[in-house]
Amino acid sequence: MCLIGASLLELAVTGCAPPWQLGLPHRSASQPRVAAAMAGAGSRARSLQSDTFMRSVALRDGALGWRQLCPDLQRVVTENAMRNQAESQKAAEVGRVARLAIDFVGSRSLRSGTSIRFYVLTADLTDGSASSRVFIVRSRPAGCVEDVQVEDER
Repeated sequence: MCLIGASLLELAVTGCAPPWQLGLPHRSASQPRVAAAMAGAGSRARSLQSDTFMRSVALRDGALGWRQLCPDLQRVVTENAMRNQAESQKAAEVGRVARLAIDFVGSRSLRSGTSIRFYVLTADLTDGSASSRVFIVRSRPAGCVEDVQVEDER
């Protein structure tokens, strides 16, 4: 597995905060604005665990992200580790991120039933610059997240 052991949410973006307009908690002035576009998910009304995982990255919600992981991965990456990483990420971003957006780019189903979904996390920083990361999330046929890979903007 290519998933990052105990620091899974470190995948998020240092200096990038997260998105997802639906269900966002009240945001204080120090929290970044968050937007998410998961369009392209097809006509399925049910939420995909990979989409929920990406929402957790954007919201810096380690517990929510951990619940999307496959059971064998949950034995390797503890919920507490993900919560701690998310809180550290949140603290590091205070005052640095003005707006975050997550966009669903596309997906691919493999013969094995595994699904791969591609997302771009973009952050507009308070200094006027921007940063982005590409996330590749692999899910098992049951829907749980089994792997996450991240590629920084070059």
